[in-house]
Amino acid sequence: MKFLKWLLSFTSRTVNIIFIVLLFVSLSASYISPLKIWFLPFWGLLLPLFVGFNLVFVVVWILRRRYFAVVSLIAIGFCLPQLFKLCATNLGRPTKPDERVKTLKVLSYNVRDFDLYNWSDNVNSKEKIFQTIRDKNPDVICFQEFYNDTTVEFNTVKQLQQLGYSYYFFTKELVLRGTDEWGIALFSKTPLKSYGNIVKQTFKTGYGRKPFKGLYADIQFGDTEVRIINVHLQSVYFGEREYETIDEFRSTQNLDEHGARSIARKLKQAFRRRAQQADELSSFLKKQDKPIILCGDLNDLPNSYASNVISENLKDAFLNYGFGIGHTYNGKIPFLRIDRILTSPAFIIHDFKVIHNKISDHFPIFMECSFTKAE
Repeated sequence: MKFLKWLLSFTSRTVNIIFIVLLFVSLSASYISPLKIWFLPFWGLLLPLFVGFNLVFVVVWILRRRYFAVVSLIAIGFCLPQLFKLCATNLGRPTKPDERVKTLKVLSYNVRDFDLYNWSDNVNSKEKIFQTIRDKNPDVICFQEFYNDTTVEFNTVKQLQQLGYSYYFFTKELVLRGTDEWGIALFSKTPLKSYGNIVKQTFKTGYGRKPFKGLYADIQFGDTEVRIINVHLQSVYFGEREYETIDEFRSTQNLDEHGARSIARKLKQAFRRRAQQADELSSFLKKQDKPIILCGDLNDLPNSYASNVISENLKDAFLNYGFGIGHTYNGKIPFLRIDRILTSPAFIIHDFKVIHNKISDHFPIFMECSFTKAE
């Protein structure tokens, strides 16, 4: 009987230690670049799962009155900084600023080309997107996957100017027929003092180009010049085959081997490319001497390596104001918060919303803030 008790205890502790090791492997994905160890991001996706397993061990050891529960608790403690990036815990709301305090309203929106390819309904889809803009009435809008047709049929630039966004900077990733333009854009109601492109893509697109993945523009906010940065980091580019594999697995629990390999290959490539883009963006951010507001579709989770590198010394507007997961992706993979607004510490967040406009595969995110020097 003593041997069986010893064997049970030894086996339990061994399994617990294995899950602690797996937890730390998963946690390391937040700090080690995929360019160094390519498989780590896949383990990083499992961080909440391994935390859950270790919580089960904590409960078991407590029920058995064993001090070994402390081991898993310490391991979970190391994960808390990354766990708190996945979920906001604000129960109350900051008080609204005094009317004399000048605030800045910013909207970040991956509009998926204004639903251009939904030919039967694209005009109505675009109008619904514009209605969101009218409702929130932001001072600055950062668009990812922006589309413009310079003819009168789908001229989004002209329509935005008619809404009062007279000043803009449009980084064109692709131009076809001399009229159709795709890329990332920033629109403002106030003049842009300076602007430029950042984070040039290192590989060619299917059209043989190496576009920029980000831009910046400076605006005057009260007595402070603020640099607005808009980025769209590497997408995974899942196609019909990958989504069919996901749908089949969700409905039948059967995993198509070829589809799974395609998913893994595309994820691996995207993780590595985003890491490189994040490193370049981080280098740019560290050189800035102006207050920053960074908007964008980062295409990665808040606890990923790319997100950690970019958000260093910046604060997440959602985590400072929101509550819960705050998912921003409207696609087939739920609960992903891949769109973010980050600011310099001197900004005070007065409002943050994920707006559930389902036209695009991304929800728009909205922030209202003030700068401490303006108070």
